[in-house]
Amino acid sequence: MNISRSIKSIAGALLTLFLLFTAAMPIQARVYNDDRTTIVDQNNDYAFVQFGDAAIASYEGSIAGFESTKPSKGQKLNLNSQESAKYGKRLEAQRENYKKWLAKQLPHVTVITEYAVTFNGLGLKLNGASLKEISHGPGAVNTGNSATYRKAMSESTSLIHANQAWTAIGGQGNAGADIRVGVIDSGVDQSHPFLQPNDNMAYPEGFPKGDTNFTSPKVIVAKVFHQQPWQTAQAVESHGTHVAGTIAGKAGTMPAMGSKPLSGVAPGAYLGNYNVFPGTVEDAKSLFIAKAVEEAVIDGMDVLNLSLGGTPHKGADLLDMTVNSAVDAGVVVAIAAGNEGPGDYTVGSPGTADKVITVAATTNSHSFAMYLKSVALSDGKTAAATGTQGGEVKEELSGEYALWADSAGGDKLACSPISGTPLQGKLAVIQRGACTFATKINNAAAAGATGVIIYQLDGVSEPIPMSSDGALIPAVMIGNEAGIELANWGGDRNVTITYPPTEIGSTPNLLANFSSWGPTPNYVLKPDIAAPGVNIYSSVVGGGYELYQGTSMAAPHVAGASAVLLAYSRANQLGWGPAEVKSALMGTAFGLDGSVIPNTDVLDPLKVGAGIIDLGRAMNSPGMAFPSSLSFGLVRPVGNQNYQMTFTLVNPSDSELSYTISSDNDLSLSETEVTVPSKGSTEITVAVLNRGVHSGGQQGTPEFERGYITISSAKGNIRIPYLYVIDYNR
Repeated sequence: MNISRSIKSIAGALLTLFLLFTAAMPIQARVYNDDRTTIVDQNNDYAFVQFGDAAIASYEGSIAGFESTKPSKGQKLNLNSQESAKYGKRLEAQRENYKKWLAKQLPHVTVITEYAVTFNGLGLKLNGASLKEISHGPGAVNTGNSATYRKAMSESTSLIHANQAWTAIGGQGNAGADIRVGVIDSGVDQSHPFLQPNDNMAYPEGFPKGDTNFTSPKVIVAKVFHQQPWQTAQAVESHGTHVAGTIAGKAGTMPAMGSKPLSGVAPGAYLGNYNVFPGTVEDAKSLFIAKAVEEAVIDGMDVLNLSLGGTPHKGADLLDMTVNSAVDAGVVVAIAAGNEGPGDYTVGSPGTADKVITVAATTNSHSFAMYLKSVALSDGKTAAATGTQGGEVKEELSGEYALWADSAGGDKLACSPISGTPLQGKLAVIQRGACTFATKINNAAAAGATGVIIYQLDGVSEPIPMSSDGALIPAVMIGNEAGIELANWGGDRNVTITYPPTEIGSTPNLLANFSSWGPTPNYVLKPDIAAPGVNIYSSVVGGGYELYQGTSMAAPHVAGASAVLLAYSRANQLGWGPAEVKSALMGTAFGLDGSVIPNTDVLDPLKVGAGIIDLGRAMNSPGMAFPSSLSFGLVRPVGNQNYQMTFTLVNPSDSELSYTISSDNDLSLSETEVTVPSKGSTEITVAVLNRGVHSGGQQGTPEFERGYITISSAKGNIRIPYLYVIDYNR
């Protein structure tokens, strides 16, 4: 399937929409509406220095006298082994040697973090020194500034077919039992009803760890990582608590809204709180996030979730290296792709790391909303999503509406105040875009309005919950079409906004309009997979539940699914590690034949990787491919160079299987039919066939060729996404 030629780009229109959208969003909000995870700056006062030897998790035994410390396939890192202890002393000696040099040559530079397990190096506060100066120290092979990162279940579990997996393992409540999931985020509220331990849960041996004021038999670690020493592991802001609920919220918990009980994907799993956004801080430095990753590996976490992101770039990236080494250590790492979409090259770091599972966001099948009733509407009513923290609707509202544009000279956006009180006693109708929701609402309040009706951007039919921190009057959002009907109506303008909210349906399995696209700056295919990330209802600090959205909400579905798969593997002695979990989830992703998903974006590997995870199928994958996707990089349209890659096809079943392998006209395959014995494997070579000379490519315009290799068997099919980039300048 040649997606680059079969799908027309919608990037321009959607990018405009997204820029308008994000301009209306505060950075911190309890309802995360496409909350941007990527931040484009670096902090030049913080830096890392890397030494030449591999980290303990990734060391493969290349140095005489030091045996390999990297765990075998399907195993986890053993830091208590003699090999790890001996090699760790070698790395410690390198750090100490550098620190002695630093104390003599650059005494004003401060060492703030040390790494050995997932990164071999130091974190420094430069205090005016330069990267060039610190690069002269003994053993230094690489230096870089610390990047800055920001934070990037109701019906959503059914969309990934978690219920099938729960049935297969004999029960929902213990799904993911004994698996430890580290949440590297803004903390986890261990007192929340959704995050209480199951009846049979107790601290594992060696736990709790960290600050026991914030641990429980469910949340078994509470640590903080930040340059401000007074910060604690306590969850103050809700992002991490929301993520934790999606991963491992207690099955059967009744929420504030809705008639169905909630459950995380892996309710039997333990949680680790690794707080890198403590208190009310808005961003975190990569030095401290990397240290949190390393501590989580040391603590024995099986899965890590990083719903955060920063600017991607070529070359050495501290977090990319760290999370890749965490995978080497035997830990599954799920990372949000970012909310910078639509647009190519928008996947954020550390989701650009090749060994992790990078997650795009798709829509949910439901939301919670009120209704706005009016004779101006063709259906008599429309769904209305409320604001939060000042802008919430707490009771039924009725009254006459007035258009902000009529009082503001045609301006529909209400980003600037108007004189007087022309909207006295009215509900102001305002279009979304260009400034924060609170700004619009408070400008309307200053003009005398008693409430606000914000309607969506052009072409957007469904409302979303609004972040309206500091708003002075209640507000709701409605769809664009409904807003236009109100604006064009010349009759009775009385409306009623119902209360309380009710559960409503929405279209599932569409690509979220904010979800970041690939490839990476190194032309690697990302994201790897997709999961629900819109209108996700989960826990927030203080005991409540709210709807959040973003790839931050998609990643924990994958982290929870990974916990379920690891527990299933251990129970059945399958020996799965990070590579097997990634292969199972990617190979069995569902809906990509168009029979399930009515949206061409989710047919595109650059936007969803392999597709939307299907946990039920992943537990019994009919085949596994290693690697799980193929990235050929840059391809010259002319010349004698061959572009090919090899993948290993494994038959995980208990019987011999015959496989048929097929692709589109862009690739050639060394084999199209193979028979693989039980637990056996074979290698398939894939070569680039279409190099663009006949595809209409133009000078100066790289062309993305992507699609899928399909592997069919009597027990089902798997797919492998691929990508190569034709560079017409070469």
